[in-house]
Parts: sequence; structure tokens; C-alpha cells
Amino acid sequence: MERFEKVDYLFKTIVIGDGTVGKTSLTMKFAHGTFRDRYLMTVGVEFAIKTVEIEERKVKFQIWDTGGQDRFAHVRPLYYRGALGGLLCFDLTNKKTFENLPKWIEEAQKFGGIFPFVLVGTKADLEEQREVSNEEIKEFIAKYKMPYYETSAKTGLNVEEVFNRLGKEILKSKNILSDATKVVLA
Repeated sequence: MERFEKVDYLFKTIVIGDGTVGKTSLTMKFAHGTFRDRYLMTVGVEFAIKTVEIEERKVKFQIWDTGGQDRFAHVRPLYYRGALGGLLCFDLTNKKTFENLPKWIEEAQKFGGIFPFVLVGTKADLEEQREVSNEEIKEFIAKYKMPYYETSAKTGLNVEEVFNRLGKEILKSKNILSDATKVVLA
């Protein structure tokens, strides 16, 4: 096994949203293929890495899974710096987490600048407990102009797809056009 893996790009990405929406579950399912019914609250930030191929390029995701509780608001700004894209997560079974999304966008733009987001509705396997309508989601994505996926870390629904879409959005954004962001060793 090589000590350094040759990749075309290293993408620092953030996963944001209210506490308990499933950010850690989504990240762990993508990075490690695992799911647990219970997770401890993320304190500050968790970190995961996974390399994938996107549009014939080898991309290493550096995933910063942020703590969503208000008590971590003072440390979150540190993690936005240098991010090239992010997953904006809400819980389909908790309408308040959807209503708070504009606050998350504002925080990300204030501390990290403008970069692409993919909107992620989590816990799609709990359809009978759904509180957020498709109409509300359609209005949101039309207003904020971002792709949307419903996911389930438990079943694996759209987990790979959401990260692949984020990678494609980053690749086509102006943030990545500079050769300065290309990585030979990561």
C-alpha cells in the first residue's frame, strides 16, 4: 500500500445543518459504509476522508462534519475556511430543521464565502413521519438554485449520489478552475 495516494483534486467539503439531522450518519455511510442507529453528538467537528472517481478524475473528499447545536456556533466559523463545497442537510421528519436552512446558508457564506451546496433531505426511510412537503422543497431549491437529494444513511439511498453530485458541482464551479487548487499528493 502506498503511503501517498495520487489524486487529481482534494476537496475540502463541509456538512452542515441542525443537530440530529443525520450529518454524521450520512458522512459515515459514505466514508466507511457503516450505519449505527445511535451516534453521540458531534462536538465541534468530525473528520472523514474518501477518494472517488468523478468525471474521470480522482477526487479525495476531506469531509468536515460540523456540530449543529448552537453551543458550537463559536467554533464553526473556523471550519468553513477553505471549503470548496458543502452538503446542506435537514431532517425530512423535522420541519424546524428545514425552516433553519437559510440561517445555515448565511453562516456558511459569512465565514466561507460563496461555494456550491447540495441540499440533502435525510431520513427518507421514515416516510410515514415526514413533515416537509415536496412543494416546500421545490420552492426552496428554486429560490436558492441548488440540487436536491433525499437520502437514507440507514438504507444507503442516494448517499454516494449526493457526494458525487457535490463533486461535480465543485468541478464546474469557478473555485476549482485554477491549477493552484490541483493536488498531486494528498
